[in-house]
Amino acid sequence: MQRTYQAIIIGGGASGLLCAVELLNGENALFAKDVLILERNDRVGKKLITTGNGQGNLMNENFGTQFYRGEKSFISAFVESTNKIDLEKYLYNLGIPLCTLSNGKKYPISRQASAVLDIIRENLNYHGLEVKTEEYVTDISKKGDVFLVKTKNSEFYAKNVVLAVGGACAKQFGTDGSSYKLAEKFGHVKTNLIPSLVQLKTDTSFIKGLKGLKEIARVTALVDGKEKMTATGDLLFTDYGVSGNTIFQVSAVFSDKGNQSLKIEFLPDFSIQEVEKLIEEKLSKGYIKEQDVLTGLLVKRIAQTVQKLAKSNSAKDLAFAIKNFNLKVTGNMGFNYAQVTKGGIKTDTVNPHTMESKLKSGLYLTGEMLDVDGDCGGYNITFAFASGILSARDIKNRLKNG
Repeated sequence: MQRTYQAIIIGGGASGLLCAVELLNGENALFAKDVLILERNDRVGKKLITTGNGQGNLMNENFGTQFYRGEKSFISAFVESTNKIDLEKYLYNLGIPLCTLSNGKKYPISRQASAVLDIIRENLNYHGLEVKTEEYVTDISKKGDVFLVKTKNSEFYAKNVVLAVGGACAKQFGTDGSSYKLAEKFGHVKTNLIPSLVQLKTDTSFIKGLKGLKEIARVTALVDGKEKMTATGDLLFTDYGVSGNTIFQVSAVFSDKGNQSLKIEFLPDFSIQEVEKLIEEKLSKGYIKEQDVLTGLLVKRIAQTVQKLAKSNSAKDLAFAIKNFNLKVTGNMGFNYAQVTKGGIKTDTVNPHTMESKLKSGLYLTGEMLDVDGDCGGYNITFAFASGILSARDIKNRLKNG
């Protein structure tokens, strides 16, 4: 006789794991025997332990619709629902207290993403949850009120299915984009996919000698001459172009269309007039050579490059060059290097309060597989966590009400 689970979660990443935690805890909790996680990798949480460069940037003190891209009404409803969850308190009660840095990013106090996974797994193990690894789901169908979930190895049955399969980036974690088909089979539509939070390729003709050098800068993304997004922080020069937090942030607005470029402003805490005055004062010193006038303002090799690009060594032209270090964007490093997928399953066919499909009852879509992406700084994992919790709560309510 076939065994029918109350819920099968496909994907043991951030979204799927928090969905399982919520299903087994709190009001209307399910028995562990009624829940199953199917994970294609040899263990769960492989991508989770890399978040925040391994330190676990789980949330951000600054939270709102402006930090997400996607369909506006869906994002608005998601933010409203997440505020009702009180995710920071939720994680605290789970055993993961957070600390907040001056930039608003929230981390576990230990600053270890691996510790977050350890605590989640301990909770699930305590309840006796069944997790089947190396189970790649190839097909889902529904007959009556029961789903049939097929993997390369076996078949499973469930009353509810949660698709927490991730997006198309970082295929080393098993998220290669192939699982969108599981939702598309039920009529859901996938948008165009673009790598986001990713390093950018640029014209390297005058930055070849800057590989490995870092500066604090304000970076503005321009598409066809129009400013699309600005970020301030680390900028790292590479052999292919640029990287760093500022680049990850603005990369989301670039596609493969249009004239794309970056406006880089060094010394972001100073206006161009203030920079000009600083240079004038340095030029007035008899002991400072003209070719060294930017020494102490910028990293030496970057200073030398900026000076070569300036029209002249006048304070005005040097200040302009510092504030207008422009690079043509030629592409990005692709999905294998991206942290997030921009695009995914269109959210007009998903209930933003429950994550249930509007096309198939009992089917839930969470996390990165949806057409929602956030800024760098904890926003994407917040979406993953919260969408997993919301789907679990709706499943529990459905089962309670028969």
